[in-house]
Amino acid sequence: MFKKSYSKKDFEKLAEGMKTAYEQRIRQLEERVDRLNVENKNLRAACAEYQSREKRVGQAIVDAEEKGSEIKELYRLNAECELRTLQMFAEKWKRLAAQMADSMPKGEGEKYAAFADHLAALLGRESTAFFSDDPPSAEEMPFDPKKRIERYVAEESDTGFNLDDVLNPKQELDLEKLCRELGLMDEE
Repeated sequence: MFKKSYSKKDFEKLAEGMKTAYEQRIRQLEERVDRLNVENKNLRAACAEYQSREKRVGQAIVDAEEKGSEIKELYRLNAECELRTLQMFAEKWKRLAAQMADSMPKGEGEKYAAFADHLAALLGRESTAFFSDDPPSAEEMPFDPKKRIERYVAEESDTGFNLDDVLNPKQELDLEKLCRELGLMDEE
């Protein structure tokens, strides 16, 4: 077997080649570390931005839920106020129907009294029944008062009749006069 001997020049050439290869590899690794550091910095910034967005979105959801609760409460209070107004109207209607029972044509007084009783009974239900999330059954709500009122207002809109004046009179109502003006009674 032959043993090869290396000269100093061959050794230096080999060492220089290895040194160059290691330096090149170190530069590649340093460049990769620099790129990874930049990427890491960018990812941290993106992560911080996403966390900030998450906080803002979370706060927006909380704010929206609070605003929704406020709106729901406002509408509930408004509905309760309207219910009280309708209850007062039903009582006025009942009193006026009783006052006018004798002066109305036969059968009309009973109709007005029956309507007043039905309206008072309907509006006399517990207020929580009006504001529950479950719609009333057909037995609980034999008619839709909102639709009837809207239909009545639409039919009477040509005459200049103001439903607000009837619901919230500024003075004591004269049912006889009102019935005559609406053409429900003959002039005597």
